Amino acid sequence: MYVFVIAAGMMVAVHLVAGWQRPRLAVLVSGSLWLLYAVYEHLVATGVLCDADCNIRVDLVLFFPILALATFCAYQAYIGRPGQFRIIAMVLGAIGLFVFAFLAEHYGHGALSGLALVGILAIGVYALKSKLMTNRS
Repeated sequence: MYVFVIAAGMMVAVHLVAGWQRPRLAVLVSGSLWLLYAVYEHLVATGVLCDADCNIRVDLVLFFPILALATFCAYQAYIGRPGQFRIIAMVLGAIGLFVFAFLAEHYGHGALSGLALVGILAIGVYALKSKLMTNRS
């Protein structure tokens, strides 16, 4: 089970280096989603979210396509190919932060949940600002 934690941690490190070299929104969002997934896998591996009898991991059917799409968008943004990947990155980032805020509130971390909600609002303001700036030209 710790193999998934190590693999997710390595993906976070790759995204951290890529985000340091070329700060792109898609790279930062994808790295954040990988970090959230690494924390989730650590909680599953240590038995906090799942007991020893949960060998069937149906949750990965949901997580892996989202992480694959986020990583693909981050790669496209990193190499500088034009496209609508910024929109996908913003939506995935908002969804990821919403899930994080929900889980943080559920486990009694209200301040962390509020910080995640501020992040969602920041993504929304950035999306509106970039949309308005594109329509002006």
